[in-house]
Amino acid sequence: MELSGSFSANVGKDKVVQLLSNPNEFSKCVPNVSEISVNGSNFDLRFKIDASKYTGKFLGASYLSNINVKFSGSIAYSPSDSTISISGGGSAVGVKFSINISLVLSGDNNITKADWKSDVNVGGFAKLFGESMMNQAMSENVDQIISCIKKRLEGSIP
Repeated sequence: MELSGSFSANVGKDKVVQLLSNPNEFSKCVPNVSEISVNGSNFDLRFKIDASKYTGKFLGASYLSNINVKFSGSIAYSPSDSTISISGGGSAVGVKFSINISLVLSGDNNITKADWKSDVNVGGFAKLFGESMMNQAMSENVDQIISCIKKRLEGSIP
């Protein structure tokens, strides 16, 4: 599944790089993080996804309302092409997934634009919940993360 978009923030590129290339800072925009471990540019996250509005349609699936996710990833910044790459994989309810996110930054000292695209392989989740439901869930979560990143960059949330 591919998702893409862009956002602009009223800050310089250095501040965007500082936030997005630091797993401790970036993880503050991932909903419901319960644990993070960082080793250089590598990190491990544990977080929960509230899937109740998606699983409520399936009889007997109420046990999937809060999904515990384990994720291991890495973040790299390439100054030569102003690209931040976040990639990794994880598992939840016994199903594996992977994600690769690329953000290309442009702009000047006052406004930075980030064009992003992600490639998400949700594996068995599409079979479990259906592809359209997974697209909806991924889009909602990505929108929430992007909104948080923009607000943190512009200082409206710490």
